[in-house]
Amino acid sequence: MITPRVTLSQIAARAGVHVTTVSLAMRDSPRLPPATRERIQALAREMNYRPDPMLSSLVAYGAGRRKPAYQATIALLNSFPNSEDMVAIPCYRSYRDGAVKRAESLGYKVEEVKLGNNHNSKPDALKRQLLARGITSMMIFPLPRSAELLPGFDWEEFSVVTLGYSLQEPQFNRVTNHQFRTMMLLFRELRRLGYRRIGLCLDEVYNLRINMGLSSAYTAYNDSIPEADRVPVHRLSAVSGQQALIKWVHAVKPEVVVGLDEGFFSWIRNAGIKIPQELGLASVHVCEGDDLSGGMLQNDNLIGSMAVDALVAMIHRNERGRPQHPHHVLVDGTWQQGRTIVRVGPEQPWFLNLPSLA
Repeated sequence: MITPRVTLSQIAARAGVHVTTVSLAMRDSPRLPPATRERIQALAREMNYRPDPMLSSLVAYGAGRRKPAYQATIALLNSFPNSEDMVAIPCYRSYRDGAVKRAESLGYKVEEVKLGNNHNSKPDALKRQLLARGITSMMIFPLPRSAELLPGFDWEEFSVVTLGYSLQEPQFNRVTNHQFRTMMLLFRELRRLGYRRIGLCLDEVYNLRINMGLSSAYTAYNDSIPEADRVPVHRLSAVSGQQALIKWVHAVKPEVVVGLDEGFFSWIRNAGIKIPQELGLASVHVCEGDDLSGGMLQNDNLIGSMAVDALVAMIHRNERGRPQHPHHVLVDGTWQQGRTIVRVGPEQPWFLNLPSLA
């Protein structure tokens, strides 16, 4: 015998509320008080309610074709002393663009909150300002330097997601690029193009900001390849700069150099080294829209979008304050060959495949 499916209308009748209230409760909408959501959800479980998958698909399809109703405003915390400096950094601008677009598709508005130079001395004022405007959720964009943010601020009334690793204290759920895997994907693609001697030009500041992702990946890679293929790392210095970099290139003779940005690329070009004929160049963080550089796109736009998804999920679950066990959403990078890298020989063996469990 087929048991009739319990409907939202039946749950509404039992709960003494409108069917719209039941629908909002089953979707964990923050528009309802937590106690109301929990009471209706408990009643639905008691009545053995199961969503109709076909109806759910139809509703989702319809929702995707119309502009969603306004849900709430998400604060985007910009802690740069000069707020314009943050969006001048291409990857942060992509974070913001991805976040704004995704938030709008879900009915949320992203509003930048510029903390400026003196924000650490006025945490209570900031809290009052946000709550007075009904803002209880925020994304914390990377800080200009790794540090604690807003000492003494009462986070317990806010749902918070941070991007990147620069925020050291307090610890929140975060969304960022999976730097270790991104580097490993980069090394694998370079070996597929025939490169054997892969050198790393290490920006120490950037490496620290991404939780030592570059140096740890390079160490693991070098430990897994023949000794003849290993190249000692070059650590960038603001003092020695271009001269030391070119001296290192001539001394260790890498076939391709991995580094951060166009700055070290220009140093090598200015030394008269032909790229990519004499030396390949691979960036660990190719900016979106840069079709010239070979290396890894870190999918910054997607990171911003996924940060909003993570935050909205927290809002729906009414998760606020510092999490007891912060979790990380890590996004893989995407290979782009560009024009600074060419095939130099047959594909080289890759030594980091997982062993078979059979």
